[in-house]
Amino acid sequence: MSIKKLAGQTIYYGLSNIASKLLNYLLTPFYLGILSHASFGEMSNVYAYIPFANIVLTYGMETAFFRFAKQENKSNVLGTSTISLLFSTISIAILMMCFRGTVINSYAGELAGLTGNPSFYTYIVMVMAFDALTAIPYAQLRLEGRPIRYAVIRSVNILANIFFNIFFLAICPKLRAAGHQWVPDFYTGADQTGYIYLSNMLSSGLTLLMFLPQMSRMQWKFDTALWKQMINYALPLIIVGMAGMVNETFDRAWFLPQFLPGNDMEAKKEIIALYSANYKLAILITMFIQAFRLGAEPFFFKQAESENPQRVYARIMKLFVVMLCMMFLFVSLYLNVWKAFLRVPFYYQGMRIVPVLLLANMFLGIYYNLTIWFKLTDRTKTGAVITVITAVLAFLLNWWWIPVMGYYGAALATMVCYFVQMVVCYVWGQKYYPIPYHLPKIITYISLAVIVYYFYSWLNRTLLSPKDIYALKFSSLAVATLLFAAYCWFLLRMEKKEFAKLPVIGKFLAKGQR
Repeated sequence: MSIKKLAGQTIYYGLSNIASKLLNYLLTPFYLGILSHASFGEMSNVYAYIPFANIVLTYGMETAFFRFAKQENKSNVLGTSTISLLFSTISIAILMMCFRGTVINSYAGELAGLTGNPSFYTYIVMVMAFDALTAIPYAQLRLEGRPIRYAVIRSVNILANIFFNIFFLAICPKLRAAGHQWVPDFYTGADQTGYIYLSNMLSSGLTLLMFLPQMSRMQWKFDTALWKQMINYALPLIIVGMAGMVNETFDRAWFLPQFLPGNDMEAKKEIIALYSANYKLAILITMFIQAFRLGAEPFFFKQAESENPQRVYARIMKLFVVMLCMMFLFVSLYLNVWKAFLRVPFYYQGMRIVPVLLLANMFLGIYYNLTIWFKLTDRTKTGAVITVITAVLAFLLNWWWIPVMGYYGAALATMVCYFVQMVVCYVWGQKYYPIPYHLPKIITYISLAVIVYYFYSWLNRTLLSPKDIYALKFSSLAVATLLFAAYCWFLLRMEKKEFAKLPVIGKFLAKGQR
C-alpha cells in the first residue's frame, strides 16, 4: 500500500469520521441549551469513565488482530478474537450489573448523577458492551481496506444517536404538551440525561445489528494456542491504554473532582461542565488523529513487510505534523467564531484552555504515530512502561496545579504529560527501531505555529480587541486569516513536492504549475 493510498483511505475514514463527529458534536450545544450546568457536568463525568471500561472490555484485542492477521490464518485470527471478546464482554457486563448498587451509591456515582437512577447505569453498561462487540468487525473492515462500508456504518450510528436524542429531548416534550399521552415520559428535569444514555444505547445496539450479517459469515473457530499468543501480545496494551486514558479523560473523571478546593459538589460539577465543553473545541485535531489512526494502523503493519519501511514512516510523520499544525491554527486563531459552538455565555470563560489542549492533542497525535516501533517489534510492555510513567506524572501535576490554577492547571498538566510521553517514546524507539524522522522541519513547523498563535493573541489583547479578546470583530478575523494564509503558504513552499504526491491536493498543485 502506497502513501497515496494511505492518504486516500485516511480521507475516506476522515470524511466519515469528521462528518459523524461533527454531527455528534452538534449535540453539545443542543445539550448545553437543555441541561443545567451541573447536569452537563454529570454527563461529562460519565463519558470520561467510559473509555476506561472500553479498554478493559477490548483488552488490546483489536491491535492484536491486526498484528496476527498478517502472520497467521486470517479466518482463525478473526474467529478467535471475536469469540474471545464475545465471552469476556458478556462476563464483564454481568459482573458490572452485580455491582450496580455499590457503584451508583458511591461518591463517584453521586458525582456522575447515577444515585437514584439505576436505569442510567444499565444503559451505560449496555453501551460499553455493544461497543466492545463491534470492535473486531470494525477492525476487519479496516484490515480489508473497506472504508466506504466503514463510513456508512459509522454514519448510521451517529445519525441514529442524533435522531433518538432529538426525539426524546425535543420532540417528545412538545408532543406531550400537545396532549399526546403515548409518547415516552421516563425522565424529567435534571434526570433528562437518562435520555442521552438511552439514545446512545439504542444507536450502539443498532450498529451491532448491522454487523451481524458480517459476523455470521466468519468461521466460528477458536484456536487456543493462537489465543494465548494474542493475549500475551495484547495484555500489556491494557496498561498502555489505561495509563493513556489517565491523561486523556481522568482530568474530568477524577482529578478535577478530587483536587478542586472545597466540598461543594454542585460547584465541582459546573467546573467539570465548563472544562468539558471547552475541551470539545479541540475536535478538529482529535478527529483528524482518529481518522489517521484508522487508516494508518493496518497500513503500518502491511508496510513493515516492504523494503526500508522506516523512510515511509518518516515521510508520513512529517505530513502528519503539517496537517496537525494547520488544524491547530485553524481552531486557535478563530476562537471568536468557534465560541458559537458553546452557545451559553457561561462557558466562554473557559476558552483560554483551548489552545493548550489543542497543543496537547498535537503531541498525543505524534505519540500515536511513534508507537509503531514497539508494536512492530512486539515490545508492547515497553509501551506500557512509557504510559505508566506519564500517568504518574499526570497525577503529580494535577495534584500540584489544580488547587492552584483550577481547571487551567488540568489543561496544562495534560499538555506537559503528552509532551513528555512523546519525547520518551521517540528516544526509546530510536534505540530499538531507528526511523529517520525529519526533526528539524517537524520542530520548526510546530514552533512556528505556536509563535503565530501567541503573536496573534498578543495583538488581540493589546490592539485589536483589548476589552474582549473573543469578540467577533472584522479586524481580528482579518488578521487571523492573514496569519493563517501566510503559515499555509510557508508550508506549501517547504513541502511542495510532498503535497504534489497526495490525492486531491496534488491535482490542484499540478494544475497550478501548468
